[in-house]
Amino acid sequence: MSSFEYTTLLLDIEGTICPISFVKDRLFPYFLSQLPDTLSKYQFPLTLNESNDPLLPILLQFPESVIKSQLALKNYITSLVEQDIKDPTLKQLQGFIWEHGYTTGLISAPLYEDVIIALQKWKNQNKKVYIYSSGSIKAQKLLMNNVESHGDLSHLISGWFDTTIGKKIEPESYFNILKDIDMIDKANDVLFLSDNPLEIIAGNSAGLNSIIVKREGNAPLTGENEKLKSIDNFDVLF
Repeated sequence: MSSFEYTTLLLDIEGTICPISFVKDRLFPYFLSQLPDTLSKYQFPLTLNESNDPLLPILLQFPESVIKSQLALKNYITSLVEQDIKDPTLKQLQGFIWEHGYTTGLISAPLYEDVIIALQKWKNQNKKVYIYSSGSIKAQKLLMNNVESHGDLSHLISGWFDTTIGKKIEPESYFNILKDIDMIDKANDVLFLSDNPLEIIAGNSAGLNSIIVKREGNAPLTGENEKLKSIDNFDVLF
């Protein structure tokens, strides 16, 4: 019998439900490999036109100084990726490029097996499961639509949140989510799982039952963070 009590789940992705290496070793390199060809389809300097191209408005959100030439924009975007900067415009662009990789079968998401089992159990128990990731909602859905050896598991997710709701290390973001899912008065019934101590601390500050997930390849906990409640896999939640 699990000692954990909860009615609702809020899950991080990277390092929590799939290996941190998937993003850094597969998604990021694929994105960078496709970036030059993607940008080569546009005339520079970029300007808004009457085409229905869904990507152009996203590219135009990058700083004016870098959308004057293809090389400048490519270098700027590459720098953001290499520094792992959580830029909202970059996240939107990544979602579009990753979509091609997923739909052509070049990319599939390696979710941990204990996560897949847990998602199915939670569905059977009528527990709601939400995703909160720094990746765009589009990218989140693509990942859950294309799970390695399992295909589309998006039906197991009740809702999606990205940094448009707020930064993941700020308590206010979690209050915003609680309001959105109508759990503001029942925050402790929400189990929040992430590999990032700063996110866990923010979740705790908002009243969520927040637990850090320790997986192979995740950064080790040090100092005060070692005192945070933690689990090694999702099996112990049942």
